[in-house]
Amino acid sequence: MSSVFTTELPVRWSDQDLNRHVNNARVVTLLEEARLAAVARWLGEDGIPDPARPRVVASLHLDYLRPIDHGPALTARVWVARVGGSSYTVAYELHQHGTVAARARTVLVQTDPATGSATPLPPAVREVLLALETPQPGEEPAPAGAGGRRA
Repeated sequence: MSSVFTTELPVRWSDQDLNRHVNNARVVTLLEEARLAAVARWLGEDGIPDPARPRVVASLHLDYLRPIDHGPALTARVWVARVGGSSYTVAYELHQHGTVAARARTVLVQTDPATGSATPLPPAVREVLLALETPQPGEEPAPAGAGGRRA
């Protein structure tokens, strides 16, 4: 399985704003759609959102590099940038017109449904994510424990 998941995302007419490009908030929705498809591919049934084992977005960092237009294909590249004990970071690039239009990272945290507190990732999930870990496409992941704490 490739460590970088690639998918085409439809840009809907309703995604545009008055400036005739995709609204900044809609870009977040496109990232979510790409992440859900990637996680389902990587984790199978363990990647399907489930209230009994919630994983929540704890942070989102998004750089808008150029406007995204309605019409031309939008390609999302998604990969696991970091895996910790109770969280993992998903990185994204959105491409259009042959160039990167946006880059983003989300940190997802496994939580206990009763308390909402962070809890360790299930061992099978963590194992798959560690096998996919790619800090940047084309780079090799650092060995577990190297270069700092992995929470």
